[in-house]
Amino acid sequence: MPVATASADTPAPKIDDVLTHPVHGPVRIVSQCTRTVRGVEKQYVDLVVIGDEMRISVPADGKDVVGLRPLLAEAEIVEMIAQLSEPIPAPEKKASWAHRIKSLQMQLQTGRLTDRVEVIRSIVRDSGGTPSSLAERNLLKQAIDPLASEIAIARSVSRADAQELLQSTAENALEVAAA
Repeated sequence: MPVATASADTPAPKIDDVLTHPVHGPVRIVSQCTRTVRGVEKQYVDLVVIGDEMRISVPADGKDVVGLRPLLAEAEIVEMIAQLSEPIPAPEKKASWAHRIKSLQMQLQTGRLTDRVEVIRSIVRDSGGTPSSLAERNLLKQAIDPLASEIAIARSVSRADAQELLQSTAENALEVAAA
């Protein structure tokens, strides 16, 4: 099953393996099936998002399109936390609220880890630590939750502890920049 690239030291993913979806976070492979799409049979992999039981189905040959990847290793988590903890400078010019929200939503949808971290940093910076608008709170939650789930699995800690780690790290970076 070519969902994630298998190398000599990394076997191809199989049912019950946990991978990371770029938008939804950690997912478990629950089944494989063949579907007929526009008259062509295609292999699909069914996934369950860990933590909310949402089901996703992706083409088995669409790994690069979907962006499934292995869970973060400890070294990658440490690197991400270091990026999140860098002092957050004040914005050069603050865009309109609607433009900022739309831009951050688009950045979050790229699925790139660095973009997700930058969305967290931007929301914390623009809100002074705790977002006051519902849209910003929801966007911050969308940015933090998948990372927190992944850290919780990788470090065997609670999801709440992982969320607190991410939130407090970003808030501390804001305080360091202000000092």
